[in-house]
Amino acid sequence: MGSGFNAEEEELFYQTGEALHKRLRRTRNPADLLATVRLAYEGFDRAYASAPAEARTAVACRSGCAACCHERVGVQAHEVLIAANHIQRHFTPVELDEVIARAAIHRAALAERDRPGWPPPRTPCVLLRAGACSIYEARPESCRAHHSHDAAACQTNLEQGNEAIDVKIPGLRGRMYAVMLGMDQAIEEAGFDDRSYDFGTALHEALTDSRCAIRWTQRQPAFSDSCLETPEWPETDSPKDGM
Repeated sequence: MGSGFNAEEEELFYQTGEALHKRLRRTRNPADLLATVRLAYEGFDRAYASAPAEARTAVACRSGCAACCHERVGVQAHEVLIAANHIQRHFTPVELDEVIARAAIHRAALAERDRPGWPPPRTPCVLLRAGACSIYEARPESCRAHHSHDAAACQTNLEQGNEAIDVKIPGLRGRMYAVMLGMDQAIEEAGFDDRSYDFGTALHEALTDSRCAIRWTQRQPAFSDSCLETPEWPETDSPKDGM
């Protein structure tokens, strides 16, 4: 498939995609579709648990090392809707208002992308709270797939504004990305929105417009064009491809 996966990772890619595609075909109630996709997130946990022991031992990621939470995250619509659903179910009204306000600021900054001097310095994810992800159980796929062997190097990369040090872990990264890309292919083959959105911007729209989820279940574009990833972020450099 020209993916750069080894044989085991390629098999994981196909297994993940086929299993999710079958479950989506069997899901008759539109209200259950998003839960069906979220269930597939468990594939990341299984891929991690079955990775070589030396790869898992090398993981330096801990709560509080939030350099990766300052990256711009490209997502598909289902990832945004799963995050929004988690927020609406588990956040207090005050917390919800605070997230919407932070997301609105993020969205306004993205709207300036055609002006000179853009992009601005990397800023924390609107869901980062006290150095930890406030929706960890419902975090996007690229956040689940990324692991580092050196938290200090991640901070250096953040401060320098580019990936000067390779922090990816062989034996783990390929497995996690196989699950992620398998899920995304299943979503696309099932006819759901497969456009690439900016996470913070689309999250603001999901939290302020209930029609987004309805459009997704109807296999329409869930979010407006203003939520798409900016053209200044080449696909090969997006978190989906190389975080």
